[in-house]
Amino acid sequence: MGIDLSNLEYLTPEQIGDVQFDTGVFVKNFDLETFKESLIEGQIGKVTKDSFSISVTRDTINILDDLNGVHFDYSEGLVTTKITAQISFTLASMSAEDLAMALGSADVDSTTGAITVRYAIEDEDFINVALILPLMDGSYVVAELPRGYNTGGLSISTSKSSTGGLTCTMTGYKTLADKTIQPINLYKIPNLSVELNKHTETVAVGSTKTLTATTTPAGSTVIWSSGNEAIATVAAGVVTGVAAGSTVITAKVQGGGYDKCVVTVSSGV
Repeated sequence: MGIDLSNLEYLTPEQIGDVQFDTGVFVKNFDLETFKESLIEGQIGKVTKDSFSISVTRDTINILDDLNGVHFDYSEGLVTTKITAQISFTLASMSAEDLAMALGSADVDSTTGAITVRYAIEDEDFINVALILPLMDGSYVVAELPRGYNTGGLSISTSKSSTGGLTCTMTGYKTLADKTIQPINLYKIPNLSVELNKHTETVAVGSTKTLTATTTPAGSTVIWSSGNEAIATVAAGVVTGVAAGSTVITAKVQGGGYDKCVVTVSSGV
């Protein structure tokens, strides 16, 4: 059963405190369009270890606080001075690149493996990162920092019950070069999934077999398709054998997940 991330419901910062997380996946060099396919195929990034957190804080001042010598908080005078977006997590692995990222600004010698700390912050130190967080109701939250930079320093911990972990706190930044980039992008991916009652099936040429799809939530629209209609066709879950061979029948929830069944068509002789 796969997850289709093409349907993204926007999640506002105000809603972030209303959800509860279990575990997550950390992705470096994040790109939303290519990631939609890579997660479906299982090409995920680094799995987080233990706890993690997302924070979006807003600093404000009231420019009307001392209007005419009267101290009062006027709502019309509230102005945002800074928005700070951060994601904190612990990686279950510690590659040289991960260590360099945790240092914020560092160079990695590919030959010796030496990691050299730099004082200068370069543009290459800012990377697109994201946390993919499963929720208890089966949906997902994506927290993306388009220009993430580690501001928490390097922290490595070990314990008798584990192999240790690398703790990072990434902060998102805007840029003068591209003012459309925001400190953080948050997305809510609803739980739209489907599961077939069979993942392999055989059918004779000219005969039919019926596949049953169970969706979450119940009653979701299912789109059926055949990988090769010259071998078998499908309509509303009813598979018809056309010619000897094998093909894949796919059931997909509109805007959500999918499941597949390999169908082998026999000649019937």
